[in-house]
Amino acid sequence: MAQAIEFRHVSKRFDNGGLAVDDLSFVVEAGTIMALVGPSGCGKTTSLKMINRLIDPTGGEILVGGRSIVSTGLLELRRSLGYVIQYVGLFPHMTVAENIGVVPQLLGWPKARIQARIDELLDLVGLAPQEFRSRRPRALSGGQQQRVGVARALASDPPVLLMDEPFGALDPITRDRLQDELIQIQRKLRKTIVIVTHDMDEAVRLADRIAVLRAGKLVQIGSPAEVLAAPVDDFVADLLGRDRLLKLLRTTPVTKVMIPGGDLAMARVSEQGSLEEALLAMLASGRCDAAVHGSGGGIMGCVTAADIVRSAARR
Repeated sequence: MAQAIEFRHVSKRFDNGGLAVDDLSFVVEAGTIMALVGPSGCGKTTSLKMINRLIDPTGGEILVGGRSIVSTGLLELRRSLGYVIQYVGLFPHMTVAENIGVVPQLLGWPKARIQARIDELLDLVGLAPQEFRSRRPRALSGGQQQRVGVARALASDPPVLLMDEPFGALDPITRDRLQDELIQIQRKLRKTIVIVTHDMDEAVRLADRIAVLRAGKLVQIGSPAEVLAAPVDDFVADLLGRDRLLKLLRTTPVTKVMIPGGDLAMARVSEQGSLEEALLAMLASGRCDAAVHGSGGGIMGCVTAADIVRSAARR
């Protein structure tokens, strides 16, 4: 079962006197994705590493599932948290199957259960078990290695998954594919995920909430739509980029501006679609309106280009 994570006035000062994290407080709700974003040196990776105590805070308290991480044995804590890093960290002398099975083996799982779990996870991350089980990391592409890293992090079914720039070293096409994989995995498993990224597009695409950090302090926190619609200052606006309104359209459900009506002559968009998808459908059809179709195929309502423009302008 997914567990919430809570930071209560957490700070981290290193031995050289540098304050990496300054009085940080926020909650990651169980079963959701929180993205920590900001420029290099803002404290996002330090904050992530404090959750699994790779770095210990010098002030405040961190709770996982309502329990202070300090009151949990270090091995118990780390075995309960999946951890994915940018350069994967697979053991080169082990096969893919052996890499994925490391933690379950340490936990004393029966061999048959471990083997079944390995196959299940390889299927989950889109790697055919019969093809990839016996391969070594050096025989995998960067994207395949990253998929194995995600599978290994999920092996013991931890309630929390920590991801530190997991896709940052990949080419754009592979990165997009793995982001899609993570979205699908999250829909199935509903883990509590904290992901560190400097890529605002990635944060907007993946996260339920975004926490923007600067010089160790929390500058803004909210859903992608909230942050995109109302950045608190120029720093956040610059971080979002000049195309923030386009990002906003990408994250706003079409149902938010849907009005009654619609017919089959209009462009078509799914009720799960975004305002961006509605606009693209209109452009492709040469129409200025789109009918919103429900899962059963019926028309739920419609949206017009003017409605979308007015919605964006109100931001």
